[in-house]
Amino acid sequence: MAGASILCATDLSAAGPRTVDLAVAAAKAFGVRLDLVHVLDDADSWWPDSSEIQEAADAAREDTTRYEAALEAKLQEEEARVVAQGVECEAFVARGRPWRLIPELAEQRGSFLITIGPYGSSGRRTVNRKGVTESVIGSTAERVLRAATRPVFVASGDDPIVDGLQGTKWFVGIDFSASALAAVGWAKRAAARVGGELHVANVVIPAGGEDKPDEERTWRQVLRDQSKIEAGLKLADYVREHAPNAQVHQVVSPDYPSHALCEAAEEISADVLVIGTHRQNILGRLLIGSTAARCLRIAPMPVLMVPESAR
Repeated sequence: MAGASILCATDLSAAGPRTVDLAVAAAKAFGVRLDLVHVLDDADSWWPDSSEIQEAADAAREDTTRYEAALEAKLQEEEARVVAQGVECEAFVARGRPWRLIPELAEQRGSFLITIGPYGSSGRRTVNRKGVTESVIGSTAERVLRAATRPVFVASGDDPIVDGLQGTKWFVGIDFSASALAAVGWAKRAAARVGGELHVANVVIPAGGEDKPDEERTWRQVLRDQSKIEAGLKLADYVREHAPNAQVHQVVSPDYPSHALCEAAEEISADVLVIGTHRQNILGRLLIGSTAARCLRIAPMPVLMVPESAR
């Protein structure tokens, strides 16, 4: 991958070091350069042109200059930390709307992977939905995922990041779509690169409703059993064709597929959860799949989001 790079966007918040650590691990794994960027939002840089408030505007500009200098210094510290770990790095500050500029920079600099944090300077916030604690994903991360044509590695969760991703477990959730195939391809290459394990899982929501311990065997139970068998055969054929060395997991659950996937990944101590993203409905690039979005909010480990176009 000579000349290739990974683009890591850091907001220099308390969560920033985890994002950089994930990017460093990926850069070591793939043997590439790391481009480290902090984007100053242009929306915060506008000053009214009026003689009546000129003095106040000048003072505000001076404050902004000092603020930018402090950001530059902090970014240089992160660059030094990256270089000390043996990874070539170029750090810079850019101006623009972060959600738009980050994907554009990845295109311009030939980055094959983007690394971002799941939430911004406001910190991590959670909500409880149906007994499951979910993180509230920051608007910048969500918008980057919608706009990016490159895979996006999100430093979600709290699980430790393995140095260089060596020997890691890559857990791919599939739904037999084109985006799932792209995710399997990416995970297969990554796992092989780091001497890791590849796991492929499909969530089956059985026809006929949920099993009940005291239920007599009826046509509903027959339907459930048949749907599991058919889904298992389809999964086995799929893995045999696209990822013959992968370990196979059929996850049967009436719950959200996202919850079932994350629980299954956690059970085997997966280091990375890989999900394919696809565009939906007439809005196209403005939406990502609901399963992918929910996985991002609840996964305890980093999540690699692979768009359908990223083969």
